[in-house]
Amino acid sequence: MRIGVIGLGAIGGVVAQRLRERSGNLEVAAGRKDRLPSATYDFILLCTRTADLETALEPAAPLLAADGAVVCLQNGLPEERAARIVGAERVLGAVIGWSASRGGEVTGRGKFIVGGTSPRRHEAAELLWQVFPVRETDNLAGARWSKLALNCAMSTLGAISGLRLGELAARRHVRALALKVMAEVADVAREKGVRMEPVSGIRPDVLLSLPLPLQHAALWLAVRGRTRQRTGMLDLLEAGRPAGVEDLNALVDRPLNRKLVALVREIEQGRRGIAPQNLQEASR
Repeated sequence: MRIGVIGLGAIGGVVAQRLRERSGNLEVAAGRKDRLPSATYDFILLCTRTADLETALEPAAPLLAADGAVVCLQNGLPEERAARIVGAERVLGAVIGWSASRGGEVTGRGKFIVGGTSPRRHEAAELLWQVFPVRETDNLAGARWSKLALNCAMSTLGAISGLRLGELAARRHVRALALKVMAEVADVAREKGVRMEPVSGIRPDVLLSLPLPLQHAALWLAVRGRTRQRTGMLDLLEAGRPAGVEDLNALVDRPLNRKLVALVREIEQGRRGIAPQNLQEASR
């Protein structure tokens, strides 16, 4: 079986390395965006930023076997975009419940949640078990929207403030802000008829139904194993690159998420610095 990994950042680097080390019967080819070696691949694991999906996948699509599948290991809602290129029956999604730094260090352990309509879903799940444990789901949208809620809150708040996850979760006013962000995401998911699924032990809509003190406690517990982790969005902003907010908060047309989008874009344009004071601005 031949596997192609596109995108060798934090996630893709770990995936490619572990597949090569642990899957002696697989041929694993890895490349950066649009540089996958010419061959026919049973699976293409797409590990680029979601914003780069089309530019990464379109050149590689002719290399996908007729019965192969693209697996989107990305944030946001990438599967529909991938389906426009290779067809829905050849697309799977893998929601990532673990984390890594750009240097290849695993900063938080967890599971993949794999779903989609490709008949090779179970085979893809077995493949990804070589990297981290996997849970299969018939409700990929539910897992995607749960992860979106977590990212729209903690990742974006970390990006505009420069704070690590533990520093965010230790501040009560930041936890309150994060819960409001998640509530807006859950509201949009409900309008779309999406039933959320647990990701990293959290199902946002259920969390938000708890008494307020328990909501705060649950949010703190969610980051307890990765308190020193920096959001990847922060690394991008510090490098002067777009943070990818279009595939996160911009998908949620609600007041607080719109405000966070505006703050991120001001930072990208050099009109605002990264600072904890931005959290107060978001709260207004």
